[in-house]
Amino acid sequence: MKKLMIIGSNWEKIPLIKSAKNLNLNILLTDENNDAEGFKYADKIETVNPRNLNKLYTIAKKFRPNGIVADQCDYSHFAAVYLSNKLGLYKDGLSAAQLTTNKLWMREACRNEQVLQPRFFSVKNLKEAKVAINLINFPIVIKPVDNRGSFGVNIVHKLSQLEKCFFDSLANSHSRQLIVESYIEGKHITVDGACDQDGNHYNLAIASKKNMKGSKPIITDVVYPAQIHEDLKKQIFKINSNVVYSLGIKKGLTHSEYIVDIKNRCFLVEMANRGGGGLTSSLIIKNLKNIDLSKLIIKNALGENFDFKYTNKKISVILKFFNFKPGKINKISGVNEINKLKNIVFIKLLIKEGDVLKKPKSGAERHGFIIIKYKTRKELKVIEDKTKKLLRISYDKKK
Repeated sequence: MKKLMIIGSNWEKIPLIKSAKNLNLNILLTDENNDAEGFKYADKIETVNPRNLNKLYTIAKKFRPNGIVADQCDYSHFAAVYLSNKLGLYKDGLSAAQLTTNKLWMREACRNEQVLQPRFFSVKNLKEAKVAINLINFPIVIKPVDNRGSFGVNIVHKLSQLEKCFFDSLANSHSRQLIVESYIEGKHITVDGACDQDGNHYNLAIASKKNMKGSKPIITDVVYPAQIHEDLKKQIFKINSNVVYSLGIKKGLTHSEYIVDIKNRCFLVEMANRGGGGLTSSLIIKNLKNIDLSKLIIKNALGENFDFKYTNKKISVILKFFNFKPGKINKISGVNEINKLKNIVFIKLLIKEGDVLKKPKSGAERHGFIIIKYKTRKELKVIEDKTKKLLRISYDKKK
């Protein structure tokens, strides 16, 4: 029986873990949490942070896997590529993993290939940030070069806001290095893709997004396919293919973010060499294109063939994030009933009874999400109305 090591075992990784189980593999699961939801499917488990590469290497040497995989997490993906290269399981992907997990290196590599991006500067302190702002002008975005989930990402409109935002970004930067870049006003777009086993990249899906208002650009809705003109979709796909080339990605999945301004200019925000979070790569793309990307990355890791075929289903999918009002939760009801509805792909609350809710400050602090498939906007409205009636959050009235 072949052995597979999976880095990361939270609820997002369960479809990946189940795909591995269906392939009859001996599975070692790792996660930084002792009670990770995926652990119940494992043959062997280890508790370790995905950024602790030395400990992961010791674990991998002892387990002697035939392949190592991860998805929907930058840290886990980099660890899987690092270990695979160090153990000699395959000898590629490390450069792309480096470029896609460091936003400064990514920007520099894409600039060399004339990819349109916001004007940007690397900064280490407030003085350098102010110099960059003088060259760019407000509003600007300040963010870590090496974090995820919008941790430490701030939109700054005036100088009096800079110091607070600078230190928030710095606290969330592992390398203590930041980027200051021009803020682009426009429509937010996501592109998801994958490479076949010959290294050819395919743009599989495109979505338009909505953000929360304010200084924290946190996503609230993601709609597939994107609600934009077909000619613009083709333009974005062409740009996305150029970004993949610029970053040297020839293996695995891609998840890219862009902003299209009022002149229909498409600016690269960032690209990751892994699947999109919130079950995008494992469930949403599967519903849209009838291709199992979890199986693809497992087969790639094991050096086995995967029949790279997909079909365009005539449906739409929306990923909606919950943002409930602040307060202490007394009771939650209706989730099981919503799960039984025909068009619900998945629902997940990231809160529980007794929690004190606050306004999210990063993508990781959102209160949960729901994935709905539909054929018409009218059908979607009916489903949304049903879920609103069924999902009930009651709050503690004590002050």
